[in-house]
Amino acid sequence: MKTIIKIQRDINKTKIKLIDRCKRKGIYENFGQKEVRELEDKWINISCYTDEMNQIRNLISNFDNWCAWYNG
Repeated sequence: MKTIIKIQRDINKTKIKLIDRCKRKGIYENFGQKEVRELEDKWINISCYTDEMNQIRNLISNFDNWCAWYNG
């Protein structure tokens, strides 16, 4: 459960960073995709399908959707 809290904290920090960047530079194609990949590399074990790992995948997927639909 501690892992879920940590990933949520990472996602929230990343959202704040992306919102600040959007205010300075505007929205661009593939907005946030680099950050999504970084989170996936950091948190997802591709050979693990426990409930917790599936929750992590879901959180990152939701963040990916947020990036895709964010319009500033």
